[in-house]
Formats: sequence, structure tokens, C-alpha cells
Amino acid sequence: MFCFQCEQTDRTGATPGCAGPIGNCGKDSPTSDLQDLLIHAVKGISQYAAKARALGDPDDEAAAFVLYAVFTTLTNVNFNPTRFAALIQLAVGVRNRARDRYERAARAAGQEPETLTGPAAWAPAADP
Repeated sequence: MFCFQCEQTDRTGATPGCAGPIGNCGKDSPTSDLQDLLIHAVKGISQYAAKARALGDPDDEAAAFVLYAVFTTLTNVNFNPTRFAALIQLAVGVRNRARDRYERAARAAGQEPETLTGPAAWAPAADP
């Protein structure tokens, strides 16, 4: 496993991160992978939310979800993979709402919405 999400990340090597069967915090590889996916989904939410905010239509609910999702990967209080899988699914819904909000704001401003790529276009498998 390689993990670099939390405050206990090993910073003694040339590349910061925990490598091995478990992290310094006790996190296992499946949980680390799910946290990586959650952060990727948050980046997609942020891509759309930033576009909507630039058009004068900020999304406070998306912003609150982003903060909560990032916080769950920085603190080591719950390593339940089921919880992270559920958060990823929730993130997809938040991302879709942020996309819809951006597209409405763009059209209201007389612009054609951009088709975003990268994390904004990501869709997880049915069961992460």
C-alpha cells in the first residue's frame, strides 16, 4: 500500500507517504484506496463548484460536503470501508448536482457550459 492522506504520514523518505501492509495510523490498503477515490471525487465536485461560483452561483452545500469529505481522510477516527464507499456514492450525487448548477448558471449568463474532463467526468464502478 501507499498512503499519503493523513497527519501521521511518514515524511522521513524522499517521497512522503506510508508504504507497507498498513500505514502509521493503522489504515489498511483497501481503506487508503477508497480515501483516494473520495478525494478524486471531491476534485470533480470542486471543478464544477468553482465554475458555478465564478458565474455568481456558489453552492454552499457542495462546499460543506467537500470540507467534510476531506476531513474524513485527514483524521484517523474511522477506517470503515463501507463508510467510505457510501461517501463516494454520495460524492457522485453532489458532483452531479454541482454540474447541473454550473450548467444552469452558464446558460443563465448566456454561455454554453464547458464539458469538463478529469475528476469532473469520473464515474466509479457500481461497487467501489
